[in-house]
Amino acid sequence: MTEPVGLAWTLSSFHGWGILGTQLALALIRRGRMPLALDEPSLSLPETDWRLLAPALEASRDFRQALPDPQGRYKLGFPVIHAVHNRLAYGGRLSGAPDLGIVFLENTHLDAEALARGRNLDRLVAGCRWGADILKAKGLTDVVCAVQGIDPALFFPAPKKNRFPGRFVVFSGGKLEFRKGQDLVVAGFRRFQARHPEALLLTAWQNPWPKTSGDLARTGPTPEANAQGAVDVKGWVRALGVPEGAHRDLGLIAHALLPDWVREADLGVFASRCEGGTNLMAMETLAAGVPCILSANTGHRDLLAELPAWPLTRQLPVIPVGPEEGTEGWGESDPDEIDFLLEKAWQNSAAIERMGHDAAQAMRAWDWPAKADAILKALAL
Repeated sequence: MTEPVGLAWTLSSFHGWGILGTQLALALIRRGRMPLALDEPSLSLPETDWRLLAPALEASRDFRQALPDPQGRYKLGFPVIHAVHNRLAYGGRLSGAPDLGIVFLENTHLDAEALARGRNLDRLVAGCRWGADILKAKGLTDVVCAVQGIDPALFFPAPKKNRFPGRFVVFSGGKLEFRKGQDLVVAGFRRFQARHPEALLLTAWQNPWPKTSGDLARTGPTPEANAQGAVDVKGWVRALGVPEGAHRDLGLIAHALLPDWVREADLGVFASRCEGGTNLMAMETLAAGVPCILSANTGHRDLLAELPAWPLTRQLPVIPVGPEEGTEGWGESDPDEIDFLLEKAWQNSAAIERMGHDAAQAMRAWDWPAKADAILKALAL
């Protein structure tokens, strides 16, 4: 393999950033480049991926061990891709030539210091068109858009295992927090379930960073921690009025086990107030052949522009809390519209089945090899 490329965040099989980094590493190998994981990875992979990545992981370990000071700052003589977060913050301890960034922008408040960090990057790839447009409007020039992908070996249509016979199953996923809008999903589902007692809300809402779920206090009850220190999703949903037996949360579930549960659903609902990318779990749900309702704002608009799904079109502005929060372009979905579309789906099973089939067919073009290659091309690698 030729010139190395540094990946300056943790490659992992257990969260979105980690999956992105792993897929970029595999794409670099396919291009004949050597990906160097600058942080210790945390991976659980199929045997074929292990074999592809093994030389790069060994080279990465040797590189990290060769640094004189593991916590020192170094200018490296090869490209480094950084994970860029809100306020355009990224770990600059190891910088590259050039320095490149990938950002899933959520907070649109960008002060002079944040914009200066953005200008220090030679190129910045945004995970959706909305994010790219915000950055360009703030004066950053070398910004392009490239979206993430899905694993078609995991997420594809297949028959249900009929775990919930006689139930109308509504699935929703994403870590529990204000931005993801789970409170709106619950409010809409509660209205629908009051008329359809057979309805079941199936969720994958556990949050690996439980403290961030506390921002839901701005809309109602604060999610509490259970005896294991995880978010008590079940208790929170009950506190919002969904009766016992009408909700099942999957907890912290391994990514490879999720597809079998997603395919049990009749419909997916994602009412995010903001998505800095194209919402990986919504994409995976569509790829599994499950039709979806999506809030028509921010990164979801990229999905709605290209894939069959029902939009939540009633979008009110989200008022920021304090001067450090920016919510330009965010949207507050209407629970009554969620209820209306759930009812529409319940009454039109053949129509939503066709929509799910068409969405899965369209998602074939969104596989990780194609999208990871597109991200690398956007980064000029």
